[in-house]
Amino acid sequence: MKTRLLGTACACTLGFITTAASATLVDKGDGLIYDTVKDITWSQPTWFGHGWEYLADIWAPGLTLGGVSGWRPPYISIAAGGGPFTGPSVDCSTATELTCRDNELGYVFYRNLSETYGSSITTSSDPDLALFPTLQPAADPNDAFWEYWSATSYGLADPLSPLAWFMSFNRGAQGLSSTNVGRYVRALHDGMVHISPARYLFATGLLGLLGMARR
Repeated sequence: MKTRLLGTACACTLGFITTAASATLVDKGDGLIYDTVKDITWSQPTWFGHGWEYLADIWAPGLTLGGVSGWRPPYISIAAGGGPFTGPSVDCSTATELTCRDNELGYVFYRNLSETYGSSITTSSDPDLALFPTLQPAADPNDAFWEYWSATSYGLADPLSPLAWFMSFNRGAQGLSSTNVGRYVRALHDGMVHISPARYLFATGLLGLLGMARR
């Protein structure tokens, strides 16, 4: 009997570990999505028409979402940070879940949204795709609208033509590009971001008024 109980306990423990390692996204409201495994909060994707230098130096430091500042662009390698980083970056199409965590953009495509290499994000059947309604641009899938900047620069590049890392959500590939090209961006915040009290009170008050109107 004790042996059976021990086996059951071990099975439950293994099941918990497996579940805990699965990426879970939680809608925090106001367009903010929390990843319970990586402990980061994502914003909605947005078009970014400026060069890469503007991304990290001006855009991210001045960004306030949900009443919270301190946002940053994602890294193609957390270990490398802003770089310079010559690679190779983690290939999340073949890497383990734990190893893939170093590549923040790759983790979204391959782990959060369960996509496969060579496929467009629009083919994903993962229900969490609905959390990011602007992740599927209605543009030509061959252009830069499907490509997302990382905050990681590339080393050993020509100073007159600097390069930075990006990832394509049309095919799951990552690569290098001139820093003066406009692309999509996704800001993230380390840890869980809560909607500011003022926004929360406004939202709950509005729901209360709607409820009264129905009655």
